[in-house]
Order: sequence, then structure tokens, then C-alpha cells
Amino acid sequence: MFTLRPRLNQLLLLILTLTALPAVQANCKRIYNGNAVLDGYTAQITFGRINLTSTYLQPVGTALGTTITDSATATGLNSETVLWECDLADKDELYELFATNGDDRVGGYWEIGNGAGTSTNDGLPGYYATYFPYVGLKLTHLNSGKVFTRYWQQSKITQYDVVGNKLQIKPKHLSMVQAELARVSSLPPKSGSGSNFCGNQAAESGSGTYSYTCTQPNGYIQFQGPGYKSDTVGSDSNTNYVFWGAKNGVGFGMRSAASISYAATCVARNVTPLVTFAPVTAQELNNGMTRESDFRIELECSNQVVSGVGNNQTALGVQASAAAYAKAAELGLLTGAQGVTHLVSNGYGTDPGIATGVGIALSNNGKPMNFLGSEMAGSGNAGGWYPVQESATANGSSASGYTHYTKTLTAILKALPGRKALPGTVNATAYVLVKVQ
Repeated sequence: MFTLRPRLNQLLLLILTLTALPAVQANCKRIYNGNAVLDGYTAQITFGRINLTSTYLQPVGTALGTTITDSATATGLNSETVLWECDLADKDELYELFATNGDDRVGGYWEIGNGAGTSTNDGLPGYYATYFPYVGLKLTHLNSGKVFTRYWQQSKITQYDVVGNKLQIKPKHLSMVQAELARVSSLPPKSGSGSNFCGNQAAESGSGTYSYTCTQPNGYIQFQGPGYKSDTVGSDSNTNYVFWGAKNGVGFGMRSAASISYAATCVARNVTPLVTFAPVTAQELNNGMTRESDFRIELECSNQVVSGVGNNQTALGVQASAAAYAKAAELGLLTGAQGVTHLVSNGYGTDPGIATGVGIALSNNGKPMNFLGSEMAGSGNAGGWYPVQESATANGSSASGYTHYTKTLTAILKALPGRKALPGTVNATAYVLVKVQ
């Protein structure tokens, strides 16, 4: 018995020593002021002018606009603003949570595209009612590919800056958000949601242009990390918004960044899907030779449309892809109004098989045209907009009050100004847009 006592005492002391050790708890903390969750400080979803015309030209489901927004554009933030700081040990426990503004009638409560609150299902899942009547909004968290819903979803944060023994999360580390608008058939119910802060929606008709004056956000991203107050994954944002009181996150909203009108207009019904050029050598291009190829755009217009590039007039543009626009800016191929003088290939400068020093110009009956750089950038011919019916041929009507037109444009393959053409393939992408200015 005596020989066992020291061992028991030692074991007892060891246990006491272990249980007396303090637990190590790593906590994240907010660094910025948190105002980006507040209605007037959110990152704006910039659509510019949206035009609703007849359901004949724009049936339910018609895409009305698309854009991408970034939390760095919220008031008071930039891409390098430190939002949250955590310990190095926290790196595998950092997440973004995201959801619509589920407690507001036009902020993200009613999934109107799926018929929520109505008797009509348009077959548009993920589209939520907005302040604009008959306009639904779908938000997509691009890092995860998940569509925003009222229920908080989670995506791991894998990018951050390391400063000393701390991790810093900045807007540049958060996902960008894609926003899409579509025409829906119903208005959201006026009761049933957690709030109806903005009251009635914008005007449903009229000759004016009506701004998105509702300041309610359409969606939020919040932060989740050790020791930090956030909402629970899977909970309903209609009733779960702990993050808002904690000023934890960034809101996204259409406030002051979109307007709606109801002008008569046109739509593009069809376009030549593939434009090809006859073979040409780099030396021939460097000697000033070109290759040309026509393509057709089939339009249908209300007989009440006003064709032009002025206010309330309908214009057409051929928009460069986002990558081609960025490369054009790098190569000095933009006009002062952000139009694009020459369209370059996908993979220009990064894919060794793509020809460099080569681009595609555009013309209408020999008149040079610019490509659109962005739907939102620039105006007039310098920005890439042209009267929709300019040089178009009428082809009769299939419905009372509407006329079909064909417009033929010419794509010109040529050496870029001031650059030497080098051999390779040319594979570029552009899109035809028709829009009320």
C-alpha cells in the first residue's frame, strides 16, 4: 500500500495540472466600421436604364439585364479595406454567408419567379421581387456558383492576406456577385413579408423614367469565423439577421443604380451565329490587306419606336466580350467614350496559338463603327451605339403594330493600328444589344 501512494499522488497532481490549464480560444474581430450593411451604404447593383415594353416583344422570362458587382464598391470601402482580422490558426474556419434580404417585400422575401405568394409559377427559380413591377432579380455568389435564397448559405474563404501572425480579410477576398433581371408575370403580395419598408413599387406604366428609389438591399454577404457573431447556415433571413445588428457584412442593392421606362422599342430576333473569314497571311495583313465578312441581324420593332441614340430613342450595339474589352483597354483600343475600335480574340496575349497584332473592325455600308465596351459605359457612336433602324430593310409584319427588319453589318479582319500581325488563329466573341437610351 505504501509503495502505491506516491504513484497515486503523482497521477492526481498530473490530472489537476492538466485541468487547470486555460483553454486557448482564437477570436476574429471586425476592423472596419460595418456601415456597409446599412441601407444607404451598400454596394450598388448597377443596371442603368431598364425598359419594359409589350409582352409580345418581351414575354415572361425575357432577360432584361445582367451585371456583376463587388463588395469593394460599397460606400467607404475599397478592395484593400481590412474588414476582419483573425489568428493564423483560424484559416480553416473562415466563411462567407449569403442570402437575399429576406425580411422585406421587395428586398428578397418573395421568390416571385417561382410563383411565391401568387398563383402563377413562371419557372424562374431564384428570381425575387424587386421595387420595379414585373421585374425579378437573381443573385449568384460567383465563388461557389450558388444562387442567393432567403436561407443563409455558406462558402469557405480561401484567400486572405497574412500580416504578422494575423489573417486579414478584405473585399478583394470576398466573392463577386452576378445579378440578373428577368420579366415576371406577377407582383408580390402587399402583406405577408416581414416588412414593406418601401411601400408601393415604382410606376407600372407612363412616359417617364422612374428611378429605383427603394434603399432596401437585395442581398447580403456576412462573415463567419471563430468567436464572431453571425447567423446560422440554413436559417431564414426573414427572421434571422443577427449579422445586421452586429454590423457584420456587406449589403448589395439596386438603390439609385437603376431606372425603368416603358417606351416602344425593338428586339433582336436572330443574328448570324458564326462569322468566318477567308484565310490570310500575317504578311498580307501587315501589307494593309484585309478580309471582310457580312453578318445579318433580324429585328422586330414596334411601329411606335423612335430609332436613334438620343434620350428615349432605341439604339443597337455590338458588344465586345468582357475579356476582349479588358484587353482592348490594355492595348489602347478604346475611344474617349469607352467604345472599342477593334475586337480582339479570346486568349489574346495568353494563348500562344492566337494571332496577335490582329483585330476585327466593324462597319455599316462602309461607315466605320465602334463596338460597345460595356452596356453601361459611354453613349452615342463613340460609345458603340447606333440607331437601331439605320440602314435596316423592312420585311413585313407578323403581328399588328410590329414590323420585321434586317440589318447587315460587315466584320473586317485587319492588322491592329501601330502593331505587327503575327500568325495564329482568330476567335473572338461579341453580342448584339438593343436598348432604349
